[in-house]
Amino acid sequence: MNIYITEDDMCTTQKLNLARVQKWLEANNHNIVDDPEDSDKILCMTCNGWSLLEENSYDRIANLKKDHSEKMIVVGCVVDAHPDKLKEIWDGPVVKTNSKLPLSFQDIEPLFPNSEIALAEIPAQSVFRRKEDYRDFNLSKRFINIAEGCAFNCTFCTHKPGLGNRRSRPSDEILEQIKGCVDEDVRIINLMGMETSMWGIEFGSNYAQLLKKVLEFNGSYEVHVAQFNASGIARYGDELLPLFMNKRVTDVQAPIQSTSTRLLKMMNRKQHSDKIGPFLKIVRTHNTRVILRTDLIIGWPTETREEREASLDFAGSHFDEIALYTIELSPDLPAWKYQELAYPSEILDEIRKESVNYLRRNYPEVVVHSGQQDDESMKEAEEKRIILRLKRSH
Repeated sequence: MNIYITEDDMCTTQKLNLARVQKWLEANNHNIVDDPEDSDKILCMTCNGWSLLEENSYDRIANLKKDHSEKMIVVGCVVDAHPDKLKEIWDGPVVKTNSKLPLSFQDIEPLFPNSEIALAEIPAQSVFRRKEDYRDFNLSKRFINIAEGCAFNCTFCTHKPGLGNRRSRPSDEILEQIKGCVDEDVRIINLMGMETSMWGIEFGSNYAQLLKKVLEFNGSYEVHVAQFNASGIARYGDELLPLFMNKRVTDVQAPIQSTSTRLLKMMNRKQHSDKIGPFLKIVRTHNTRVILRTDLIIGWPTETREEREASLDFAGSHFDEIALYTIELSPDLPAWKYQELAYPSEILDEIRKESVNYLRRNYPEVVVHSGQQDDESMKEAEEKRIILRLKRSH
């Protein structure tokens, strides 16, 4: 059977899960083709990460449905997060992202009933399925999904409705995957997930125990810590500190979103600045190679300039790279109750531009961008990021 897989717009974790699905299809003697006209089945991929990506998903479904509805399967986070919206344009087969297992897309199996090889027999992937999926194509760096879903319930989060609750992979399975990377002379291991700081909590372990095993397993690679909620530093700081001080840990991403206790309460997040600040200063002092990164949400409803600048100053003082995002409120999420207090889109655009300029003016060494919301800032940040990494590598 010939299978066409659409563009996906998905996050890193789900690109890896889709790569696993493709390996499973190929293991069952299906061919991946480049043209929907040549296909017997089409996997129409969806993403719920930003409103733009959600709308792109609906457009993709509608466009393919015109000529290929009889062979189309809709896959991804929109299926889980917006089932009612999806039903308005699609009543055919779907595959959810969320499952009871640590890795996604498990319920694709019944749609291919003659498969001799089970999806469970296909290991987690560390390489995307296409070269085009990489921002920086470099196979010496590998992404390892250590968990799916999230243990937190932020009122604004579009990701959790698609990915579901915390589901950690066992450490022995993660180390086995790392072993395969070591055999291929991989130099950077990126421990990924939608949220990683609460890894292992459901079976009595924690991230510090995992990171210790990863560092001790083999000394040939650097380790990147990704999507590590600040609550993890507050909870496991004493155990994490000597591990983050290890110079083989060369990248730590810890999204803080804000330092305002008032706004964080509206977000259903905890205030941990008093613990994060001293922790990061010690890490930076002892581990001169590490690059510390964070995300901030700016323009939250009722946010004052003083609250915003306090968050910018904290981030500028403690981190090497800052991603700034103006808030997007969704009617499907709890934070929608603040919609009447929200800033209009044109004001949010100004807040984002002003905040980028504020950081560049006051913290010129810090890499600043606003990602998906402003591609120009990403392009400008890339050169600075390359220089920073070269400087820290020595």
